[in-house]
Amino acid sequence: MRLFLTSLVLLPLALCSASVGAATLLMDRPEFQRCEAEAFTALVIARNAMHLNMSQQSQLDVKSNGDFSVATIKEVYAEIDRSASRDHGGFAARKFYQCAKREGMDLVEDLKAAPVCLARQDIVFFVNAERAGARPQDEAGGRIKNLLSRSSQAVYPGALIDKLVPMVYRVQSDDDEYQLRQFVFETCLFPEDWNAWFKSVQTDKP
Repeated sequence: MRLFLTSLVLLPLALCSASVGAATLLMDRPEFQRCEAEAFTALVIARNAMHLNMSQQSQLDVKSNGDFSVATIKEVYAEIDRSASRDHGGFAARKFYQCAKREGMDLVEDLKAAPVCLARQDIVFFVNAERAGARPQDEAGGRIKNLLSRSSQAVYPGALIDKLVPMVYRVQSDDDEYQLRQFVFETCLFPEDWNAWFKSVQTDKP
């Protein structure tokens, strides 16, 4: 269970209006979790390459890399060489849907919304960097808004930044941060499925 998310008082129970069906909820399906993990890995690799100017070799040198990471690193730098792309969200979205097809998931591809929903994890990334640098929480939101001011407000809306800053500052572990990244992605691209999942875990509480 995603204990960090279910403990956050910032998540209103009013969100949970969807009905819970008998079938396994999307967020609980192992194949969805695998594809989500692959997309998140691809997003980090693509962000590092396209926006943080990390070299291919520096990413390949990470000792924790598995086969998927190595292949994805090579793929994203090839894409940059070919097209000079800076669309890290789009790259990650394509990896998500490639995995979904491989896993036999019946998901409708939305290559307009999915890149946005993945790119919004940048907010978590940059707020976490502010926190790691001992930046006070009440200063972090303004700094992130300024950092992302040249980007589309449709991708990085100020209201979402305001919502996520206190959540990031409550993170206590890597698992907490991952759950928050799941929250950002899932509530954006699969809001009804996420509401159903959250309602189910609330119902299961003693």
